[in-house]
Amino acid sequence: MNKLYRFSPIENEADIRKVWSYLVLELNKLSNEIFRHSLPITTLKIFPHYPKEYEFLYKLLSKMGPKSTYSSKTSLYIEREEKINDYNIKYFGIRIVDPYRLQVGCGDYEIENFAAIKKLHLNKSSYVRSFRENMLEVWHPDYDVLGYVIPAN
Repeated sequence: MNKLYRFSPIENEADIRKVWSYLVLELNKLSNEIFRHSLPITTLKIFPHYPKEYEFLYKLLSKMGPKSTYSSKTSLYIEREEKINDYNIKYFGIRIVDPYRLQVGCGDYEIENFAAIKKLHLNKSSYVRSFRENMLEVWHPDYDVLGYVIPAN
C-alpha cells in the first residue's frame, strides 16, 4: 500500500494522541514561521481521509467529551480540556472526509490582539488570508497543517 497521508488511517486512541501531539508541534512551528513567535493553540481538528476512519474518529471523540456548540454539518467538536506539549487545548474536533483537505488537520490560535495581528499580516503575507469574519487562515506549503487565528472570547 502506498501511504499518501502521514497518519491516516487512524485506527486507535494511541494514534489519535500521536496526531494531536503532531498538530501542536507543527502549529507551533507554523506560527513561528509566519508570525516570528508562538501563538496560543486552543483547538485541534483532525482531517480524516477515509470514510471508515471518519466513522471511527466520530465514535471515539463522541465518548471523550460533550459535544461543543462549535459543531456543524461538516465538523464535530467536543469540549475536553487537556494539556498537550505545554498547550492547554479546550476543543478537539474532526472534519468530514474532504478531498480538498489533504493536511493532517488544523488548529485555532486564540489571541487577545486579533485586530493588531490582522492589520500587521493580512495582505502583507501570502500565507495569511481572511477566512470568514474575525478569522485568519494561516498556511505554508512546507507544512501539512492549517492554522486559524481567532479573537479570544
